[in-house]
Amino acid sequence: MARDDPLRGIAALLGFLTIIPSRGSQQEAARHFYAVPVVGFVRGVITSISVLALAWFPPYVAAALALALHYAGQGFMHADGFSDFSEALIASKSGADPRAVVHDTHRGSFAIASFSVLSIVLFASSLYALSSRFMLAFVVAEMGEVVAIAAALQFGGREPYDGMASAFKEHMSGGALGFIALLSAVLIFLIGGGMLTILVPVASLIVGGLTAKAADRTLGFTNGDALGFAGEIAFAAALLMVAHA
Repeated sequence: MARDDPLRGIAALLGFLTIIPSRGSQQEAARHFYAVPVVGFVRGVITSISVLALAWFPPYVAAALALALHYAGQGFMHADGFSDFSEALIASKSGADPRAVVHDTHRGSFAIASFSVLSIVLFASSLYALSSRFMLAFVVAEMGEVVAIAAALQFGGREPYDGMASAFKEHMSGGALGFIALLSAVLIFLIGGGMLTILVPVASLIVGGLTAKAADRTLGFTNGDALGFAGEIAFAAALLMVAHA
């Protein structure tokens, strides 16, 4: 199979951004990042099917399962980034070096607190989304997450070292971001998202752009932790929009 075969690239992207075993390198995944909405769609469908299987359980059980699958499906990668970047943001306000914070493998109290708050917000958002009876809500939320990550990549400064975000930044462009947002909107529309077709991609673009601005101001660049932060914020926001749409 050719190295640049799109199917192989998408499989590499799926393996890199989920816990689904797949052949392929990070470079292959980065070259085919334009297909990231497919990964979001797969993750969302898996969560939605699992939640449907627990339809006869109390809503909080289904919401807890959805939250667990959201974290586990990504290998806790974005949640880890959210914690690190949150701690860097808070540390920068107290005079600490935010770059040292994001490279510290030990979790501080700020990181633990921010992750706890995130979990509570996501749990509440999942409950709200389930109350809407739109069982593909988690597909919509995953679409929002990938758009926000793509936006942060596009608008943020490149890492000065060979990090994960740097590899994907190399293959990112305004055209790629537009394609990702458009494909996400089409997928949301096809599953009956209605007004969410426009609301979620636009809101996610804003989240990604604001995160990139904060990261560049705090760190001087936008790294993988900032991408995870943008994704988690957009995921929660999308669930809340589902509940109120």
